[in-house]
This record gives sequence, structure tokens and C-alpha cells, in this order.
Amino acid sequence: MLSILPPAADGRPGRTRGAAVTDAVLLLRGSVVPVASPPIADGAVIVEDGLVSYVGPVSRAPRLSRDVTEVEVGEGTIIPGLIDAHVHLVADGGPDFAGEVAGASPQHLALKAYANTARSLRHGITAVRDLGAPAHAAIAAGREIANGRLVGAEVAAAGRAITAPGGHISYLGVEARGEAQMAEAARQELRQGAAGIKLVATGGVLTPGVAPGKAPFDEAELAAAVAVARAAGTWVAAHAIGSEGAKRALRAGATTIEHGSYLDREAIDLMASTGAVLVSTRIAQVRILQNKEHIEDSAVRRAEEVYAANIESVRHAARAGIPIAAASDAGTPFNPHGSVAEEGALLVDDIGLSNEIALQAVTRTAARCLCRPDLGHLSPGAMGHVVVTTGNPLDDIRALAHVKTVIAAGRPVRTLLG
Repeated sequence: MLSILPPAADGRPGRTRGAAVTDAVLLLRGSVVPVASPPIADGAVIVEDGLVSYVGPVSRAPRLSRDVTEVEVGEGTIIPGLIDAHVHLVADGGPDFAGEVAGASPQHLALKAYANTARSLRHGITAVRDLGAPAHAAIAAGREIANGRLVGAEVAAAGRAITAPGGHISYLGVEARGEAQMAEAARQELRQGAAGIKLVATGGVLTPGVAPGKAPFDEAELAAAVAVARAAGTWVAAHAIGSEGAKRALRAGATTIEHGSYLDREAIDLMASTGAVLVSTRIAQVRILQNKEHIEDSAVRRAEEVYAANIESVRHAARAGIPIAAASDAGTPFNPHGSVAEEGALLVDDIGLSNEIALQAVTRTAARCLCRPDLGHLSPGAMGHVVVTTGNPLDDIRALAHVKTVIAAGRPVRTLLG
């Protein structure tokens, strides 16, 4: 059961991000998969003041002068907290994605956003990247968590997605046209506290009348928004199903391509040269097709059209060495929050990634999307986000769905022993 934690004794939040407890020392012993270094069969992880201070063999663990709380691992495996690199916190995964959001009050959206961060955390997801929420609801939820007033997964929010007039997911965003409006839209979101910018560079599956391959912005328009974000040192996520929109976004400077269903060789070469990450959201398509009798027909048809192309596109990118991050696109139809482990399994089953690379996709590579080098691995100085699974994901990636213990910034928030 999650609970609301108070801030530190001096009234400030934890040492870096989240509600780290400044006098807490946790010791976990067992099989450790640090992600950034080789696995340790008889290992230990120590978390002090919300940060990892030691990862290594139990035999070399330092003696600690402070009181230590041991977390029982048993036959479990210690891994970094999971990261979902693409979610929509203001929606719960009902059949009508737009209907869940349109017309809802800012207070209702903020409460729903927080509830979904808590749900994510219970599933071992210690950080999420929200890529579109009206009324800056995701930013608000993330701020409360960062300040230690609420407990949930950390939130790196883009605020409102920047889309064309009448474009894809306009109900999650702000409409803009022309270089001046694009730049100002990016500035508005950053002023509200956005951690990055979301650009809707193509049409999508869930918006009637907007073909997935349509590219509504030219390169100059995208570049105007990107320049504002990059000057602020933030990431830029580009929703791009069609190849032309993806290429325009990459040439403009996007740091991630979301979905990427029709990437051609030129687009993949651009990703390689720019260092962009491909964010895979296969689980969203799977959920639509599994529940198509409850979803609007045009959305089902578009999902069916892009399904096979998406598999081939992500496979080609993976073979070319493009880093792949796993994400759920949670909030879309029949796709509740907390399901990024299933995306990891699809990367193994559909795309052919190894268990090791799929684990990186939900940890270290996903952290790149957030520009957070302190997340997604267990090593000294990293955030004390730690998960214990009942099996080893290097043996079976499905172990990610079987979470036994969750520690967020050094504080145990879920312990299910046995």
C-alpha cells in the first residue's frame, strides 16, 4: 500500500528528486543486475540518503556505522527501477481516449494524473515521461511528487503536445502553425515547468480524419520549436508514425522518435547520425486490436494498417544499432498504466531483442529519453530507485511483470514477500 510521505525534517524535499529520507540506509542482498555493469550472483546494493552508495559483492560491502534496514530479497533479483518513456497520465485506458480527457476539469485531470503515477509505482515503474496532458496536469502531479508531498513515479512531463490546427491529439495539446507560433508554444510549455517538448510530427491512429502518414509541419516549423527546447537543455519527443514526418523531425533536431511505424532507410540513417532514440509502443496497438469490438472502427482500421509495418520498422532500426526504448503509451484504449513490462516482452517476442537489451530498453535506454543519467542503472551516485522481481529478467524478460519490492528514492513503497 502506498502512503503519503512527509518532506524531510527541514521542510525541503529529498536530496535530489522525490521524497528521499535523509537518514535512511537500506541494504539489499541477493542476485543483482545493475544494467550498467555485469550481474552479481551474491551481491549487495546499499542506498543512503536516497542515492545508491554501493553495488558489488556482499563480501566487499562497506561496514556501515548508521542503522541499517535490510530488505529481504530471497530468491528475487535486484534491478533498477523501471522507466516508461511514453505515457498519458490524464487517461486511464478506457475505450474512448479523447472522451476521457476532453471537457474534464483541471482538478479532475490532476487527480487522475497523480493516481496513475501511484499505479505505475506499484508496478515497479519509478519514472515516467508524460507526452501530452491538458491544463498542465502532468506537470502539476510531477511537481507534487518531486516536492515530497505525494508518492508516485517521478514525472518528466512535456506539458501540452504541440500539434497542427485540427491535428492529431489536439485535446492533449496546443495548436500552432508557422515558425513564430511553434517557438512561442514551446516557450509557453517550458515556462509552465515542462521537462521537455512534444511535437506531433504526423497523424495518428486515434484521431479521425488525420492519416497516420500525414506530415503537417515543415522542417522549419519543427526546428523553431526544437531550437527553444534545445537552448533550454531539454529533450524533444516527436510523435512520428509516417516516414516523412520522422525525417523532418530528425533533421530539425528531435531527440526521440515515438512509435516510428514506417521508418525507411533514410530515416534510420538520420537516427544513427543524430543519436536519436526510437521509442517503441507496440503494446498500444496490441491492446486496440485485442479489444477492437469496443473501439471506433476507423481507429481499428488504422491500427491494423500500421501493425505489421511497425514490427518491421522497429526490427530494421534495432538491426542498424539504433537504441530502442520501451514505452507503453499508457492511457490509450484498454492500455492502463503500469504495463511497460509487457512492452519489454514484446520487444523480445516481436522484434527479436535479447533479454538483456530489452531490460536496457525499460531502464537505461529509457533514461536517455528523459536526459536523466542518474536513472535506469544501479551504480554509486544513481537515484535510489530499486526493484526486486521474483525471477531474473535476463533469463526471462517476463520477470519484469512480477514485482516483489519497490524502493523509490530510498524509501520502500511496496513489499510483497513470498
